[in-house]
Amino acid sequence: MSQKVYKDSDLFLSQILSYIISPYYLLINLFRKRYFLKSIKVKKILILEYHKIGDVIIILPILKSIRKEYPKSELILICCSESYDLISHFNVVDKIIPVKMPWTNWSFNLKSWSKVNDLIKKMRSENIDLAFDFKGDLRNNWFLWKVKAKVSMGYSATGGSFFLTNPFKFDQTLHQRHRAEFIALKAGCLHSRPIRKNKISINGQIVVHPGSSDLRRSWAERKWIKLIQLLSKDFKVAIVKVPESIQLIKQLKKKKFNVEVFSGSLVDFKVWLKKQTLLIGVDSMAGHLAAEIGIPSLSLFGSQNDSLTRPTGDFSIIVKPKKQCHHKRNHWRLCAYCMDEINEEFVYSKILKLIESIKKSKILK
Repeated sequence: MSQKVYKDSDLFLSQILSYIISPYYLLINLFRKRYFLKSIKVKKILILEYHKIGDVIIILPILKSIRKEYPKSELILICCSESYDLISHFNVVDKIIPVKMPWTNWSFNLKSWSKVNDLIKKMRSENIDLAFDFKGDLRNNWFLWKVKAKVSMGYSATGGSFFLTNPFKFDQTLHQRHRAEFIALKAGCLHSRPIRKNKISINGQIVVHPGSSDLRRSWAERKWIKLIQLLSKDFKVAIVKVPESIQLIKQLKKKKFNVEVFSGSLVDFKVWLKKQTLLIGVDSMAGHLAAEIGIPSLSLFGSQNDSLTRPTGDFSIIVKPKKQCHHKRNHWRLCAYCMDEINEEFVYSKILKLIESIKKSKILK
């Protein structure tokens, strides 16, 4: 059975909670004015995506389609604080509000909830006409209800359909971007395949980005060293300095590998990456960024279902273990043992094939 977006036990508990609280909110909804998208002038649009940096990058094409359909509307994006500078640099929305939500960083103290309440008041004052959430999270739906958007669109996967004016059934088999596309389409936003203006430099560097938000997504240091050793024979290699790569960089310097070390902000990284040939990383933000700016990428996936979150660029490929997960693990989706089963030589062979595909394409500098 294919892995889903949400764990069955979590869905069960959240839906029970939704059922318990539903009479109260349904009663209040009787006294709220009902609006329809076709009958209102959409001046302000709110989009929620405050989980991880990669999640925001995934929906950038959808934000562009919303912008295209509503060119005179003000687009307001609430996103995680870490993504603020990078997303600002894409210049897709009019206003970005960086936040740390209690239910995304597991900080449930009084100060955190006070900030949520202040944000709700701020959003109410904006008089939002149309609001989107693509996660299907009960808490996000509650937030939109509190904001009092005239029309709110989202999924009721974990419950809370009564929080939305336009709730939709959540398909757990769809890619994260396609789920967002589905809701945007319901608001009349037609998604068109982006035209990649970025030309790939075949003389650029192969970029290694070992960073990950979870150690169970990461690849062992010894494996990165072996892969870089293989690549260094015929290619220029660079490695991105992130907390997870500090020890690896020390080892590479100790072994006197001829590898450039990139260090800088996410905006610096985006600008620099556009000049390179290929990015290699794990299931993380970096692969999605490469796909968005038109840079080929190879992403390493362990036991997680890649069809839900894989990078979707024209030259984005993934490498997984050859066998299905059979390990005793401490996470329902991620498995460090599966990551360790990915062979360096096999990854190298996939890189060579990808580079050959790039050479045959018509998008080289």
